[in-house]
Amino acid sequence: MQQIRDAYFDAMEEDIIFNQDEMHDSNNEHRCANANVHTRAKDLTPNQRQQIYEALLQRSVNGKLRKNSTNKVAELFNVHRLAVWRVWKRAKQCQANGVPVDISSRKPKNCGRKKVEVDLSQVQTIPLRRRSNLRSLAKTLGSNKSTLHRLFKQGLLRRQF
Repeated sequence: MQQIRDAYFDAMEEDIIFNQDEMHDSNNEHRCANANVHTRAKDLTPNQRQQIYEALLQRSVNGKLRKNSTNKVAELFNVHRLAVWRVWKRAKQCQANGVPVDISSRKPKNCGRKKVEVDLSQVQTIPLRRRSNLRSLAKTLGSNKSTLHRLFKQGLLRRQF
């Protein structure tokens, strides 16, 4: 047992020398490992969308893009080529439908909780005994009591006397 302890402490007293090249290589391996991490691309600003559309228009001939136009514009604005292609596609759809070109983001319109629509014209057709309180009215309309209460607070629904 004493021999093992002596051998262990003798090994600890030896100087350990690191090769600088090996240490440098390990840092590079760490950087390469993190290179595969994907980050979400930022959304295009309205100004960027307009500039991309104008750049694509300059590179088009009779409404058709020349070869590699989307790649060149993507490199120019430092965005992915699919983002450029989506802007061009939206513009072409607007032209095909005969409406003014609108390349603005659809995100502000298509996000958030959707409004619950209640047909208030049906309230007058419901018998008075079924609409005497919010709970029975909500059950008859097929909506929530809280939704009807919110409409009541907004003044769209009023009490019956």
